[in-house]
Parts: sequence; structure tokens; C-alpha cells
Amino acid sequence: MKILGIVAEYNPFHYGHLYHLNRSKEIIKPDYVIAIMSGNFTQRGEPALFDKWTRTKMALKNGIDAIIELPISYACQSAELFALGAMQLLDACNIITHISFASESGSLDPIYKIARILANEPAIYKKHLRHFLNKGLSYPNARNNALAYFADDLNMTKKDLNHLLQSPNSILGIEYIKAIIRINSNIEPVTFARKDAQYHDSKLKGKISSATAIRNKLKTTQCHECVRSTLPKSSYDIMTEAISKGRGPVFLDDFEQLILGTLRTMTAKQISEIMDVVEGLENRIKRASQDYDTIDKILENTITRRYVGTRIQRILINTLIRVTTDRIKTFNESVGPRYIRILGFKKDSQILMNKLKRSANLPIITKSTHFQRSDDELLREMFLLDTLSTDLYVLGMKSPNYRQGGLDFKTPPVIL
Repeated sequence: MKILGIVAEYNPFHYGHLYHLNRSKEIIKPDYVIAIMSGNFTQRGEPALFDKWTRTKMALKNGIDAIIELPISYACQSAELFALGAMQLLDACNIITHISFASESGSLDPIYKIARILANEPAIYKKHLRHFLNKGLSYPNARNNALAYFADDLNMTKKDLNHLLQSPNSILGIEYIKAIIRINSNIEPVTFARKDAQYHDSKLKGKISSATAIRNKLKTTQCHECVRSTLPKSSYDIMTEAISKGRGPVFLDDFEQLILGTLRTMTAKQISEIMDVVEGLENRIKRASQDYDTIDKILENTITRRYVGTRIQRILINTLIRVTTDRIKTFNESVGPRYIRILGFKKDSQILMNKLKRSANLPIITKSTHFQRSDDELLREMFLLDTLSTDLYVLGMKSPNYRQGGLDFKTPPVIL
């Protein structure tokens, strides 16, 4: 039996995602498809437009058979940790045969070659990486400059290598394969060329537009009709229903006062303990939270050549949820995610769910009682971070009717 794994955020589920799913099915011909999906906060350090159950429903309606939540401990982290957590979850299912991802090149060979270098970290690579980090470059830029010394070994020009390393989908693809190598997984990766809109395109470009462009359009115009052509009908219908009830869309600005209040109650030392805060960055963040009254101003006065905007955004979200460097280190030392949280599945995928229950190497959570019965302290700690993230996320809902806490203990998996 072939079972395809996909890592996604479906923020929201658009025609590009549908193309990726259908193209993957054409190539791999899987019996079932399982998606690992971020919960209520995303890898860019932003709240998802709609809550995880709404986005799960979108994905199931469009052809995914089951959705597993990527814990917030990994969902709102660097591409490396995001991909590592996702691959560890897929591998722990113990039934996934393939993973597919779109890439700008559409070729697996150069991605694999780069991933091997990053997974093994030869001494010469480490030397160049330290050199560029010491010059004040951000980690991604320092890494790219260090890899440039391997262009000949990779049979690539430095220009082509740099282009690949600046391509968002290829970057994630490299991280997926690097994780596969490091955890010694047997999951087989497959890639193909991304179609039409590029990952960071900020403007709508026809039927297949980027999720970034769709989110920007919804934020700047508050017009959901304006993005109708970019979403499958089921996604659009689910989205409009959520909007009509005041359950979204949710944006980072909706947490402005909460983030400011949290930062102002924390000392610089407490901020320094948050994941990804290093080398005095806590002082810049603390000072900005005192001097300015908007998230945009905090970002503007904290971003540097070394600390890019998405990293600062992730720090702000991790500050809210109190995701510390020590916590992430402990989770990683315990070999990643501690459970498989089912957000939803199709009724006609019962064979898949039964197979998952028999084969999985981690406990499966479909209801809160499963969490409450566990005597695994790390599982409980990781799960409580997920529930806290939901409790905070709902505070960004437009309607106060949906801002109650404890939804993770009240909401069953979506079953279609």
C-alpha cells in the first residue's frame, strides 16, 4: 500500500494546493494521503487566517484523507525545525511511503546533493559558516555563502546554486530531505515544478496565486469575493461561512495589544530565554516594546541584516506561548514530537486510520482524555503548549462568541 505524506499549512487551501495534491497523486498513485498541517500559528510567525479545524475541513473536502497537527513547538520555528518536526511525525506514523513537495527547479538531484552536505556538515562547510556568521550575516545567508564553496562539487554554477537556495519551496525541500537523512527514514521524496505563482508573490496572479497574495488581499480589502477565483469552491464556501460567523480572518495585528502587553511585563532576561533570541536581541525587542505601540514599529526597529522579519515574528509568537530555547532543546533531545494529534479524517478512510493505529510509533490523540491519561511529562508539556496556542489564537477572532478557552478539550476531530 502506498501512503503519501504532505507537509502544509493550507492557509488557506487554494488552487495551488489542489494542483500539488493532484499532481502528487498522478505521479505516486497513493492509496491514501495524510497531511501534516500547522495548527493555529504558522512557520512565518503569523496566526493562520482561520483556525485549524476550519482549515482541516477545507483540506478534507479537497481530497486529503487525514490531517495530523504539527505541534506549535515545531510549527512556528525555522524551516529546519519545521521540516524536522514534520518528517519525524510522518516517520512515526510508520505507514508513510512517500512525501511530495513542489520546488522551483522540479528536480530532486540538486536538492539531495545540498541536503547531504547540510546533514553531514563537513569541516570546511562549518569553517565557512562560522566565518560568515561572524561577519554579521543572518543564518540563511551565512549558510548560502558557505555552500557556494561546494558549487563545483555540486556540478552547479554559483549563480544557479544561489537561485536554488533563495527559492522558498526548494529550501523546504532541502530541509525535508536533510531530516530524512538525519533520522534515517525510508520515506521516499518526490518533487515536481511549482506552477504559476511564486511562494512570496504579494499580488494575485490568476487562478493559481500564492497564499501570501490571498492573505494580503483579504487583509487590505476585507473583500472575500476578491479571492473567489483563487480558491476551490469548497474552500471558498467554508471560508465565507467562517467569515460570516466572525471566526476569521485572523491577522498578526489582531494580537498587537496582547503582544505589547506580554513584552512589557517581561524582563529582558526573560525575553532572552525565548526560542531564537540570541546575542542581545532581547534588549532590542524590550526597548522597541517600550518605545513603540504597534507591531509594525517593533518589527521595523528590531529587524537587521542578521535578524530577518519572519524570525522576529516567530519570536513574538513564541513569546506569547512561552516557547523557550530550553524547551525546544529538550523536545529535540527526546526525538521530536511526542504524539500524533488527529485533526480530522474522512469516513471512507477507516482502513487508513486502523492501519495508523496499529503501526504508529507514537500515541495517537483524537480526544483530550488520551492526553490526560498519559504519564509522559514531555507529551503533556508539548500538548499544553498546543492548547495554550489555541486559547490565545481565539482572542483574535472577530466575534467574541468564539473567544472562549479550552477548545482543544471541547472540539472533536473533523470527520467527513
